[in-house]
Amino acid sequence: MILTIKCDWCNQEFKRNKSHVKNKNYCSRACLGKANAERFRLKRIKICDNCGIEFEGNNRHKNRNKHFFCSQECSNSFKEQKIYIPCDWCGKYLYKKRSDVIRNKHNFCDWGCYIDFINFANAGATNQIVAGTVLYRKLSEIKIGRKLESNEEVHHIDDNHLNNNIDNLQILTASEHSKIHAKQKARDAYGRFIKEKPNA
Repeated sequence: MILTIKCDWCNQEFKRNKSHVKNKNYCSRACLGKANAERFRLKRIKICDNCGIEFEGNNRHKNRNKHFFCSQECSNSFKEQKIYIPCDWCGKYLYKKRSDVIRNKHNFCDWGCYIDFINFANAGATNQIVAGTVLYRKLSEIKIGRKLESNEEVHHIDDNHLNNNIDNLQILTASEHSKIHAKQKARDAYGRFIKEKPNA
């Protein structure tokens, strides 16, 4: 049986055998090609996650990407979105990039709060930092009135690294410091250092 139907692209009437009628019917290959092109174009339509407008994407990485943007400017703007969070030391709110907040374990409003937090967290530690310098080195510099040279080290006379009394600190060269600690290490019959076993 021959039926008269309309083309789903140009609406022109044409005749087709009943057994060949489908959900979508086109009068020519040209109309089929145009319909397919439009169908693929609609599949590429995305909504920008930053500004909300529709745009035609290239469908690259469509299964991998979580966000889609109409331009590089929208992409940068979305990534740089800032949020208000409290400083981990003083509690003052700061306006910071969301990506930085996610990436950092702690967030501070300024360098001073960061230093105060570190000093508090490491209070009593053997290598406590004060003003960017290990505590016992800073105390030694105050004692001699100048900055220590790169080859100068601080030795704790009583071997207690928690005793930072100025009288307990001795400034030595790296070589002299190594010799003192080498004498304190146990040696075997051949003069080789004996490795200490870690406590179980």
